[in-house]
Amino acid sequence: MSRNTLMAIGAGLGSSVLFLLVLSGNPLALLLSYFGHLPLFLIGLWQGPKRLLVAAIAACSALVLLGGLLPFTVFLVVFAGPAMLLTRMALVIRKDKNGQPDFVPTGIVVSAMAVMIAMVMIVIMGSVTAEGLDIQEFISQFLGQMYSEMGVPMTPDVQNVIGMFQTYFPAIVAASWLLMLFANATLAQAILVRSGRNMRPSPDLALMALPGWSLFAFALAGFLVGFADGSLAYVARNVAVVLAVPFLLQGLALVHGQAARWPQKRMILTVFYIVAVLSTWSFIAITGLGIVEHLIRLRGKQPMTRSNEEDR
Repeated sequence: MSRNTLMAIGAGLGSSVLFLLVLSGNPLALLLSYFGHLPLFLIGLWQGPKRLLVAAIAACSALVLLGGLLPFTVFLVVFAGPAMLLTRMALVIRKDKNGQPDFVPTGIVVSAMAVMIAMVMIVIMGSVTAEGLDIQEFISQFLGQMYSEMGVPMTPDVQNVIGMFQTYFPAIVAASWLLMLFANATLAQAILVRSGRNMRPSPDLALMALPGWSLFAFALAGFLVGFADGSLAYVARNVAVVLAVPFLLQGLALVHGQAARWPQKRMILTVFYIVAVLSTWSFIAITGLGIVEHLIRLRGKQPMTRSNEEDR
């Protein structure tokens, strides 16, 4: 067995251990579990999809032996499957408009992943509805049970929080997971670039542009929200939030592109992200900015100047 194969197996086992940390209930362990994709991306973006498949098989085999089919299924859907899809798309080489070989643009990868996650959401929520269950009531019961197990008393304030969460709970879970997926891929790429083992150059967020069909998918979900009712409207509302994630990143791309015009780029971005994290509404504003950028190209074709190009 080659050294690279052993490293792939080790990465898969490491990812499965990070996944199992969720079951410990420890807050620090739960935080570490968010990096369960990282070992998979390190192998995939370094040695390619075939080695990543070896890592995924090793992880899934270990989970079947340790926990049975449920942990295996969750890991396959939440960790291994998305990591393999994103890695495969990120490493595809095609010809650019000048006929030269180039990697698939980041905007296409981001939009495609958001659509795939939205489809998974539709299947899951559709399955719940097919069982004759009301989705919102099902989520309300789930959140109530979760709070009870945490020892939180069911006061009117807690019930109000549950009521607010149940409206967008699937979207909150899916969107946060999608962002962590991209964050792990970005972190893995940065590690590989620093060690000189990356297979593709790191994409520049300031230059990211979404494909035209991404807005069509988002608009279709928004249309259903306005004209559907009941469970269909609930599903469409949550799907629309997930399909808005690429436009959030597009808005951030606009901010990075404009910040690159100034010598104090890093300070500007630091202040911007601090303000963004402190205000939930800022993410809605940034998403709206991303939609406007997608429509009228506020950045233009050259978002950067030569004077600060080295500060990217």
